[in-house]
Amino acid sequence: MSQNAHHSTVELANCKLRLRDDLSFHLQEYRESQCYLIEDELNSRFYRVGLAEYHLISLLDGHTTLSRAVAMSATQMGDQAVAEMEAVTICKWLIDSGLASTDASRSANRLIESHNETSRKKNIAKLNPITPKFPLFNPDRFLEQLNGVCGWLFSTPMFALWAIIVFLGGYHVWADWDKIGNGQTMVFSADNWLWLGLTWIGLKLFHELAHGIVCKRHQGEVRQAGIVLILMIPLPYVDVTSSWRFRSKWHRVQVAAAGMYVEMFLAAVAAIIWSHADVGVLKQQAFNIMLAGSFTTLIFNANPLMRFDGYYILTDWLELPNLGTHGQQLTKWFGKKFYLGLDVKKPSWPEGRGEIVVLYALGALAWKVLICVGLAIAAESLFFGAGILLAAIAVCLWVVWPIIKLLKFVFVGVETQQRPSRIRFCGLTAILIAGLFSIYHYVPWHARIHAPAIVDFVVNNEVRVPVGGFLSEILVADQELVEPGRVIARLTNLDLTADVKKLEIELLENQMVLRKLRQDDDLSAFEAELKNRDSLTKRLQERSAQLEDLEIRAQETGMIVADDLDSMVGVYLSAGHMLCRIGSNEHKEVKALVSQTDIKKFQDRDGAAVDVLITGNGTQRFSAVLNQVNPRANVELPHEAFSSMVGGPMPVRSRSSAPDTFAGGENQDQFQLVRPHFLARVSLSPLDSRKFRAGQAATVSFRAKRGSVGDVISEKVTNWLRNMRSQIQ
Repeated sequence: MSQNAHHSTVELANCKLRLRDDLSFHLQEYRESQCYLIEDELNSRFYRVGLAEYHLISLLDGHTTLSRAVAMSATQMGDQAVAEMEAVTICKWLIDSGLASTDASRSANRLIESHNETSRKKNIAKLNPITPKFPLFNPDRFLEQLNGVCGWLFSTPMFALWAIIVFLGGYHVWADWDKIGNGQTMVFSADNWLWLGLTWIGLKLFHELAHGIVCKRHQGEVRQAGIVLILMIPLPYVDVTSSWRFRSKWHRVQVAAAGMYVEMFLAAVAAIIWSHADVGVLKQQAFNIMLAGSFTTLIFNANPLMRFDGYYILTDWLELPNLGTHGQQLTKWFGKKFYLGLDVKKPSWPEGRGEIVVLYALGALAWKVLICVGLAIAAESLFFGAGILLAAIAVCLWVVWPIIKLLKFVFVGVETQQRPSRIRFCGLTAILIAGLFSIYHYVPWHARIHAPAIVDFVVNNEVRVPVGGFLSEILVADQELVEPGRVIARLTNLDLTADVKKLEIELLENQMVLRKLRQDDDLSAFEAELKNRDSLTKRLQERSAQLEDLEIRAQETGMIVADDLDSMVGVYLSAGHMLCRIGSNEHKEVKALVSQTDIKKFQDRDGAAVDVLITGNGTQRFSAVLNQVNPRANVELPHEAFSSMVGGPMPVRSRSSAPDTFAGGENQDQFQLVRPHFLARVSLSPLDSRKFRAGQAATVSFRAKRGSVGDVISEKVTNWLRNMRSQIQ
């Protein structure tokens, strides 16, 4: 083994390497010393080498052997020259990176194969159904003009203003954090998808313009602009790779951070507007900008595990310009050596810092798997039908095709000097499959079970309309404390009033008739008229009682619970219609709606403590007792605040559009739950009852074993299939 390695080293030392003619070299400052940046414009890659390494590389002209180049470098550089063994490593790196070639490698078509491989990868990237990229034009001249107009926005005084605005925006978000949940419910509603997509596109346009302006501000070149489709959403992009030529790494960092700089500023301004705006289009659009310009920017653009802005900022800060490439090389080396049993040398890099490369390789691999799965699921979810096709193509490109290539390499064979160990491959694959099987079936999954909830009164004494009439006056307000006998509302019923007047007149006429019959001694007629008087009196008493009932009064002490009573003024309310409720401020409970998948966990928890999270006027968490779980599911709304129509957490539909329903009475609720849920009740102490308002949003949760990992996966797949069937229907 060592003899073969020594033979290869001697052979490489006697070969004549030639650098590619299209490479560019730029002198830069690196770790408080000078270095050279190698620009591979063909593949949009950059490499840094020290002065000694550059001096050696510059001698590789295709006519000078490596050993001769080492000797010449030693003569001119002295003790700082690269040693022969280190020179061999550098030359191997040059060949593997496609920066240099030998006569032997050219005759063996290695350069052509490398170029074809690069072209193939680019073509596959263009065919990527999830994120295809389409270059359109050269925006350099336009951005030069834009820099003359807007370049001052990225000056030091503007940065101070930016910091103040972002701080104020962050403060408003923190102060109104309890309202964020209600805003998210509307953001992810179907009616807001178009506006959210347009907002995202607009923000990304400003994002890319900022990259280009700052690049031109530091005398860079923007050679290309176009669009990239993220889940079929067209987003702009600009090519600012020329910023890698900048000698100051802080200038490069400014170019990379410019897009996030602008988006965070716009998000902060939107947060201030959202905090002060009334409910409506302006408030919702401000929330869209705030969410898209902050959360998505931090998750994707600022994430160093993806080749976006955060990655380039990190590599400049660490001064490791090819950290991602090195991480991929390390991952491939590990797979070849330990999974396939190939005798391959561990890659080394001129920059060193191997421990950072290892950590980055692990993080980037995990994130790549996560983001690929997430994008495939999002594609399927967003574009049902076509989305399934997109997700299937993505899975084939990212998973199936690499597996096919691996199996072909292992079992069919390729023309290489080394062959993979099939026994090792099969053994490790069997262990991996067995491990995954064990995890799927035997590893328990403990998760926090959640259920949306609302604070409500324990006993809701409903105030119903005793007699039909038009609501003419409301004398109380929601959450107002009332005493027994307090007038709540007044109704008007002209027909009832007319009936009372008519009966009073008829009684007067009856009295006159009775007086005349007594004078005439007509006893039989007198007795008949007496019976008529009794009937009229009874009817008048009934109508008078109904007339008094038009003034609705509270029957007990409590707090009024009603939604927008004023909007009912002038509306005819039939007898039995619920006007409002009266509840005791010291007797409240938390009502939770439990899904069918979680009902068994809640039933097992009956009588035990659960965590209750109350939102509104700050977020408060405490422990309480789950004291009742209804064993029957239904679609009734136990409280209006659950409805998504008023910003609640539960999707609802109109009763008229629901299957298997009938036209009920006029007092029937207008909406019902889309899917049946079970009602669970959590007791509140008198102290907590006084602390929280009826109608406040809450969440009931606890930790429980949900079964094995496989059970959870099967449950989610089943729910997904059920959702798909419901969409088809």
